[in-house]
Amino acid sequence: MKGKFISIEGIDGCGKSTHAKLLARWLRSRGRKVIITDEPTNGTVGRIIKRVLKGELKLPIAAEALLFAADRIQHIADVIEPALKAGKVVLNERYVCSSLAYQSARGLPVGWISSINKYALKPDFGILIDVPAEVAFARIEPSRRLDEFERNLRLQKRVRRNYLRIARREGLKIVDGTRSRDEVQAEMRRLVSAVL
Repeated sequence: MKGKFISIEGIDGCGKSTHAKLLARWLRSRGRKVIITDEPTNGTVGRIIKRVLKGELKLPIAAEALLFAADRIQHIADVIEPALKAGKVVLNERYVCSSLAYQSARGLPVGWISSINKYALKPDFGILIDVPAEVAFARIEPSRRLDEFERNLRLQKRVRRNYLRIARREGLKIVDGTRSRDEVQAEMRRLVSAVL
């Protein structure tokens, strides 16, 4: 069985992690081998990015973008390609579209962000879980320590607009994330079934 690479995109608080877990459980019940992974990773570069997001390190936005691209290439080599070769379904929370949406919302040119990600493996399929920024903001666990991106509602609104534009251009399927968890998951299962 050939592996499939599926990216799950959306602003912070849209439900990516919840739906990736539910989708993985469902796919496993249908006999598929699945891994869930996300970006930034827990690898060497990913750990630096996480320190930047927590405000522990300060870097220019362009340097952050380069780190995200480097982390992604390492992630492909270490995790994504081996899993695909082993016939697994890879559910990846955040990928190139995330860089395009977030980093352009922070002022970087989309063309430049695309160029530094040109060696990234193209997913077989992408889903954008779309929710208004206010809804996503309210969903984030109040006890969780928010990173620089998560606590900025104005940024999240810009990111959402960018995501919707990018989704249309890149062919991501847009799923209305304001519905019940079961309705969202049912639609995601239908969409994924069609490409497996």
